[in-house]
Amino acid sequence: MRKIYALVTIVAASFAANAQTNLIPNHSFEDWTAGVPDDWTVSIPTAGGTVEEETTDFQEGAKSAKITAPAGTGNVQLKLSDFAVEEGEEYTFSYWYKDESTDARFRHWGIWRDNTNNAEVGASTDLKPNGYMPDTSGWEEVAMVVTAPAGATHFRLDFRTYKETGDSGIIYLDNISFKKGNHLSTKQNNIDGLNIFPNPVDEVLNITSDSTADKNVQLFDLTGKKVLDVTTVSQVNVSTLKAGVYVAKITEAGKTATRKIVVK
Repeated sequence: MRKIYALVTIVAASFAANAQTNLIPNHSFEDWTAGVPDDWTVSIPTAGGTVEEETTDFQEGAKSAKITAPAGTGNVQLKLSDFAVEEGEEYTFSYWYKDESTDARFRHWGIWRDNTNNAEVGASTDLKPNGYMPDTSGWEEVAMVVTAPAGATHFRLDFRTYKETGDSGIIYLDNISFKKGNHLSTKQNNIDGLNIFPNPVDEVLNITSDSTADKNVQLFDLTGKKVLDVTTVSQVNVSTLKAGVYVAKITEAGKTATRKIVVK
């Protein structure tokens, strides 16, 4: 009987380890060849810009990617080859960036794909933002839980840096993660004192924190479609939403947190 229990423990540990696997190769830009980070592709527009190995300013390990914005139109891209995902599964996507320049702006760009039919599937403004990430004072983490929509076989990810006010602003990027499962509960809360209740909810969702500042609240269904986008101090009415599971993205004073919400 002890052997059986031991085997169960080993198998469970194996599943847990697999669930924690980071699907992003060279996720902290520790390995470079001929000026390009291994496993990544660099695309430079005609207006210029660069991607360089940075060894003095990093969030994890001993290196980061230093990205200089172009001097005109277009964007510098750091791109990955498509990697396999499972439809209907949750994934935690996160990365760290540093943008202390008003001369560069930056965003991630993620696409769910059906690579068998060579087509994009689903839609997510969380993964394909219309705007840009805010400037920072030091390193900031972006973290969210996303769900692979029906038909998704792969995920395509790149990071794009653009000119902002002037030329040649700099962005730093490091410690990118894409892991199966919801791991936000183990991450440090980016919004101090954030509390969301009741959950499950049927009418009014309360969202409080240590601050009384306005909060932008976006809710996404499991296909990645944004179904609600409001600004509030503490309450959101969800009575018009269908019963089900949603992902809430809360932004307050430039800080963002993501939580799973169940509407009854």
